[in-house]
Amino acid sequence: MHGKDITNQTWLKKYNVKQVYRKDKIYKSTLSYLKNQKYLSYSKVFFLLNSFINNNYPICYVLTHRNKIVGFVGTIFSKKKFSDNNYLTCNIHSWLVDRNHRIASKLLFDYIDKKNCLITVLSSLPRLSSTFIRLGFKELIMKYRLTLVKKFFRKKFNSKFEIINNLKKLNKLSEKKVVLSYSNKKYIKFMFQKKNSKRNCLIVGNITYKKKILKTFNIIYCSNRSFLNKNLIQFFELITDTFKVTFCGDFFLKKNESYFNNNNKYSFIKDKKVYMKNIPKKFVFDLLYSETEF
Repeated sequence: MHGKDITNQTWLKKYNVKQVYRKDKIYKSTLSYLKNQKYLSYSKVFFLLNSFINNNYPICYVLTHRNKIVGFVGTIFSKKKFSDNNYLTCNIHSWLVDRNHRIASKLLFDYIDKKNCLITVLSSLPRLSSTFIRLGFKELIMKYRLTLVKKFFRKKFNSKFEIINNLKKLNKLSEKKVVLSYSNKKYIKFMFQKKNSKRNCLIVGNITYKKKILKTFNIIYCSNRSFLNKNLIQFFELITDTFKVTFCGDFFLKKNESYFNNNNKYSFIKDKKVYMKNIPKKFVFDLLYSETEF
């Protein structure tokens, strides 16, 4: 019933959608609502509500019924450039509506639609697929490629590349913005660079554990896909030595969006359904300004 047209229902007037900013009075009420529900991880949602904050846009929306919060959608607004054009994007990282009020849940998305932006949903439950399609979203397949990078009994190597952790002297404004946005210690940021050269790329990632023991470096963002792809072996060697990881992962929709080439025998791909609306032409997918746990 989420997709049902309810715009002409008189009882709809009892509902209201409110934008929430971190310093609003309703922010505390929103946190209380999230603490008292059992469907979403409060700690994960709270972390995302306090990540990538843009003061010009809300961190979430709440659905109220007679001034009581009965629904919530977590949002991350950002500006991204596709084909030299800037686009407003909104990543929906969490969504919850109380059971007795789910017929009105469409109102939350109607308000986001008013922003006329690219909307992405990357961590939806499988059972909500038909709901998002009825709401006008396009269903796509996000691929997660996990590559074995730790080679046992390998010989010591003398790399012509290096990892630079000191990012205080970045020249590009776009790279400075990314580094500032990912200041939390959870994220790893460095420049992958050829020694004695200006050829490099900014890497943002995080460490996770597969099966709780297999240490994995997941790439969230790379500023120069071509440079990384051409020098993958050296990159894998460096992150293995520096971070002691066994695997490296990347997320993509199309093959040409992958940070890795397709020639590695020691990798496998896992598919996940994601949903997008208002997709720009020449759109290129990445995980910048979104959740990273799926």
